[in-house]
Amino acid sequence: MRRMLVVGGASLGIHIWLFFLLAGYRELAFRVGLLFPHHHDVADIGVVGGTGFAVLAIAIVVAGILFERLFRRLWHDTREGAE
Repeated sequence: MRRMLVVGGASLGIHIWLFFLLAGYRELAFRVGLLFPHHHDVADIGVVGGTGFAVLAIAIVVAGILFERLFRRLWHDTREGAE
């Protein structure tokens, strides 16, 4: 459980870092966020950005946890095969 929390936290940290440093990633967050609100107005920029940020954060954390489990399973199977 602790390993999942560490991987989730690291994934979330990478997500935040990418959001603030890369304009393309920020644009992706806004494009994802545009799928959810009903209106497209200047006042919705915060909602669109926040929604896209949250959706991408959840996706990044889930992908990080799944990657960690896959890597651990492959590493475990490789070590058993060598013995």
